[in-house]
Amino acid sequence: MPDSLRPVPAGDERWAASDPVTEAAITGAALVRHLDDFRFASLRALRQIHRALGAERVAIGFIDAEGMSVREALAWSGGFGRCGDSERVVSCEAFAAKMGAWMASRSGALEVEIDGFDPAWHELGCDRLLLVRGERFVKGLGQAVLLAQLRAPAPLAGGADHALAMLLDEYACRRQSVRA
Repeated sequence: MPDSLRPVPAGDERWAASDPVTEAAITGAALVRHLDDFRFASLRALRQIHRALGAERVAIGFIDAEGMSVREALAWSGGFGRCGDSERVVSCEAFAAKMGAWMASRSGALEVEIDGFDPAWHELGCDRLLLVRGERFVKGLGQAVLLAQLRAPAPLAGGADHALAMLLDEYACRRQSVRA
């Protein structure tokens, strides 16, 4: 019987199944690290994260030095949206104060509510934007970040932001080696 289906003994969390976001991120990080085609591995990871979050769209990108915009590199979208390489630049000016506080903090994730009257809503077309950052910076691009466009709140389970950061760091490492 798979561990995910076994009953969890009281007080023994090591047998508890991971949440789908954490599992997708950890699997994705391993694929990005070990597969020759890291672009394919990254897109596969984005597809799984898209599904686990119930997101409209997810993307890996890079935060500029000032924290005022994110340049996407890869994206996965539901429905008929475009998937693959992306050069879209997402402006963070509408939530600059939250972004600045997040950049100054040690927190790995930021969820921003986007009001329908907010100019960012017209650009993003979602009710919430979840940002998770990695630790690595890619010279000339910035700090790796995951953007998830959501319709409903998607609180991350404990450790999911760290697992997503691992994926982002693997992506940034491989991306840096390709640019070198």
